[in-house]
Amino acid sequence: MTSEPAKLRELRNAVNDGREIISVHYACESLTDATDHPPTVSCIAVASLNNGTREAFSLADLPVETDAVGREISLLERFYDYLSENRESIIVHWNMNSSIFGFAALAKRYCFITSKEHPPYRPSDHLLYDIDDIVAEMYGDQYVRHPKFYNLASLNEVGLYSFLPGKEEANRFKSGDFGAINSSTTTKARANLDILRALLAGQLRTQRSSGSVRFAGQQIDAVDTILTIGQRMRDVERELSRRHGGRPTITVADEYDAQDLLKGLFALFFEDVRPETWTPNVAGGAARIDFLLPSFELAVEIKRARPSMTARSLGDELIVDRDRYKTEQRAKHLICLVFDYDGILPGPRGLEADLSRESTVEGLAVTVRIFDR
Repeated sequence: MTSEPAKLRELRNAVNDGREIISVHYACESLTDATDHPPTVSCIAVASLNNGTREAFSLADLPVETDAVGREISLLERFYDYLSENRESIIVHWNMNSSIFGFAALAKRYCFITSKEHPPYRPSDHLLYDIDDIVAEMYGDQYVRHPKFYNLASLNEVGLYSFLPGKEEANRFKSGDFGAINSSTTTKARANLDILRALLAGQLRTQRSSGSVRFAGQQIDAVDTILTIGQRMRDVERELSRRHGGRPTITVADEYDAQDLLKGLFALFFEDVRPETWTPNVAGGAARIDFLLPSFELAVEIKRARPSMTARSLGDELIVDRDRYKTEQRAKHLICLVFDYDGILPGPRGLEADLSRESTVEGLAVTVRIFDR
């Protein structure tokens, strides 16, 4: 099961200890336009996790008659003053760890326009935490579609009211609309903290996760828990067949038997497991979700491979399931567990990856796992 990264544990401890955590994000000139100089910085926004305050250091802060370089120097020096005054704070960010876009890039720009050897202050590396890296360590690099920040925030219903994509921020830079850039950058700094809150609470949703469940004093990923139960299902079946004195036991011969057994296994980890929930009518019919876990907005579909099942027919079934389940407002992630102990389906690893990717649509993530051994 997915374990909690060390960086996330450190952040959790920092929150519990009451340490100040701030989020930093910035906007700049298009990288493609800055062919002979470090990109011009238009706005740097900071947001506090502890008290909710937000502040932006922007080119819009000084009168337009002030020369452009002077405005940018003021922007950067006010930002560095802020960091210096909060030098004990932990800083979270989104992909600001490269020389092209990040704290090193800001330092390069400052030195370029001031001819100084180094900026007034630079935070220690041990205080910097990249939220994208932490999420990727937990759920894999493909935890959400690109652009990752926007799609992850949207999936978790984080407010993005003034959000502008990086390309649009660069266009606003050209037109001098620094007010819009200010609002967008501040939104991103705040949204990064909202993502962190969900991550710390075990409630972050990705294409591979619907949050975490607490078990034996630990936070474990809900989707990973279901997949691991499915993986060990055959071991449980075998143990049940070896009852003392040949006493009666459950024999898993079809999908209904599998549902009964899985319900008991799910109950070990999840408090609210609802079987046989019916989706709204679609095209004159209705479909049954084998299990619904409403606290995690998870639907679980169980299939047992049969001689007539092919990769194509499984894909067709899954598309029908997906389209029906998409109308179920309480389900945002569908997990399809396919038990194929006889090896009927060829290339199971590639097939489950293809079906998961091709079936996922906006508003409904799909994870397919085939158990063939």
